[in-house]
Amino acid sequence: MLDDSLPSLPAQLADWVRPVNNLPIPDIRVLRRRARRREMRRAVMAATITAVVAVIAVGVTAAGLPGTGRPAGGRPGASPAILTHGGWRPAGPAPAADASPAVAPYIVIPGWGGHGTAQVRNIFAGKNIATIQPLPGQYVIGAAAAGDDRTFVLQAEVGGQQQVVNGRKVGPPMNAPTVAFDELRLGTDGRPRSLVTVLTVPARDTMSGFAISQDASMLAYANPDNSGFETVSLATGAHRSWAPVDSGTVAPYSLSWAGDRTLAFEWSSGNNRHPPGLGIRVLDVSARGNLLQASRLVVPYGQYCRARGACQDGQLLTADGSKVLVTIVVATGQDYADTVVEYSVRTGEPVAEVVRTIRTPYAGPPCVPLWADPSGAQVISFCGGHGQRYDHGYLGWVTLHPPMYGLNFGALFAW
Repeated sequence: MLDDSLPSLPAQLADWVRPVNNLPIPDIRVLRRRARRREMRRAVMAATITAVVAVIAVGVTAAGLPGTGRPAGGRPGASPAILTHGGWRPAGPAPAADASPAVAPYIVIPGWGGHGTAQVRNIFAGKNIATIQPLPGQYVIGAAAAGDDRTFVLQAEVGGQQQVVNGRKVGPPMNAPTVAFDELRLGTDGRPRSLVTVLTVPARDTMSGFAISQDASMLAYANPDNSGFETVSLATGAHRSWAPVDSGTVAPYSLSWAGDRTLAFEWSSGNNRHPPGLGIRVLDVSARGNLLQASRLVVPYGQYCRARGACQDGQLLTADGSKVLVTIVVATGQDYADTVVEYSVRTGEPVAEVVRTIRTPYAGPPCVPLWADPSGAQVISFCGGHGQRYDHGYLGWVTLHPPMYGLNFGALFAW
């Protein structure tokens, strides 16, 4: 399965990341995030309306599920509006440091088919294992995975109004006042074992992007009010708000945990085109100080966002916190080169190129890291419409069955 030794990575990367101080990077992150949310909602609506017109109802139902200032940032405390519901349990044991991808075959797809359900699928076999009905009054819109590949958290909108087409309610609700986070447990066969609400928060705006820690004890979710994020302990209810500083912004889909204290995120320009410390940063959520004081820069912005502003979301921090996987997009004349590079969190130096570089006349479809063993020695990525596997320095193809529209992911999913 594995072939092709890696090319000369240091020489190639040195050529890519040579400073270009006179070429400012356009700030398109806010527009890209809004477009991504709109695209997801449009896809859900289109699938739903098609299903209504065709009068098709397909799915395997899983039964028996139990019910320019500088803000201070990093403020701990307990908010009466954020409610933990109990019932939280730690995730199962993490895979071994050198575990193969075979130990983690399951993905969870939220909002599949436009019904507010979630689908469990085997990503290697393409097998649909179960369709999970939402809890009463909920509409599932997001999913995140803990480290054991058996514990997932679903994000659901609660309340609000749905559009009515041909007498049926369709699509995600509008102006939902509450967001719920539900813990989903799968058995070894991928069948759902339990689904229970563990946290609810006010929905002041469309909330996009969240991550669960490896042991499922800590949740981080994007805060649409200030372009920062919140961290909450599901075990104790302790809450901390991480507001942006210097008018920068946090990319909501960039949140990624190692353990239950280390959180990686992408720090990018917002209202300020040049806030300090742009790039992939790693935060100690127990540290004092604001967002930047409690975090450190690992990969500077210019090292991975160089293709005329065509940055990509989807960074991945390995479970042991030693490496971060970053999509690199580089403009080469009239073409674009997309790849995924693994960086050392300790030194910030590139460690390996984990996919074959894809060259296209346009910026995309992106190369995205999807899964890594705890040490980052084995990585599964999706690039140019194909699955690729990096295994201790060797690259090979792997067959994957993610939800797709053409060459692009048709839905956000958790693995």
